[in-house]
Amino acid sequence: MNTMACRAVAQAGLVAGTASLDEERAFPLLLVAGWLTTAADLMLEQGLLDSLA
Repeated sequence: MNTMACRAVAQAGLVAGTASLDEERAFPLLLVAGWLTTAADLMLEQGLLDSLA
């Protein structure tokens, strides 16, 4: 799970870095939010799974 979360954060960083270069500013920022939400969800899920074990 941590590897997937790290990849999601890396993808958000990549999209954020290029978001300022695009003329369509709203959509790239939504992608950043989506990738960061994915990373947060993965970490929360892992925490819940660890607490059950």
